Amino acid sequence: MNALLAGAVVLGVAGSAHCIGMCGPIALAVPSPASGWRARLSSTLLLNLGRITTYALIGAAFGTFGRGAQLAGLQQWVSILAGSVLLASVIIPGLLERWSPTGRLSLMVGRLRSVLGRNLKRTAPEALFLTGALNGLLPCGLVYGAALGATAMGTANDGALFMIFFGAGTWPALIGLRMSGHLVGTRSRVLLRKVAPILVSGMAVLLILRGLELGIPMLSPAPVAMQESTIGCH
Repeated sequence: MNALLAGAVVLGVAGSAHCIGMCGPIALAVPSPASGWRARLSSTLLLNLGRITTYALIGAAFGTFGRGAQLAGLQQWVSILAGSVLLASVIIPGLLERWSPTGRLSLMVGRLRSVLGRNLKRTAPEALFLTGALNGLLPCGLVYGAALGATAMGTANDGALFMIFFGAGTWPALIGLRMSGHLVGTRSRVLLRKVAPILVSGMAVLLILRGLELGIPMLSPAPVAMQESTIGCH
């Protein structure tokens, strides 16, 4: 597996405690369409599928930006910048959360929350998927950080894949929370909060190494031109 994609999963797992606090109340507020664990599981999967679909679209958009930077010869610096911002967010807790939408964007977020609120009690499959998709659009520092990682992927498809892997990392905690409400206990959340800075720092270092192009296989590939010249020598 690509080191960055593995890092995306780790980033998702690292942010699970954060996800429980931000997305958990929404997940618990959505009623199950019927009694029984199967109905609850199917509704849970639809909610999370909708959320990850939104993440994939965000990843595709940021990956496209990364592709533009790559064509402009700036991909290396974009990766270093993304890693630096993630590292700064560990040193300065809450850094990514401090940005809040203003102006028209703030109005859009308000409307989004209003639509999400009206949709919460609907249990039809398409409504559950929509609730999850809208949830994925709510402002979230963790998603901002993951989007920076998607930028470093350099293409729309790879950016989307990065965000899908990131979303997959958050699944166990959120699915467990909705299925039982107690599967992810207080001790587990405290542990996740403690290890999260270490895991996020690892992802940040990986992005910085990728941008430095040190010629380390899987971690920091050499520039394409250097790789081609090496192949030519053989």
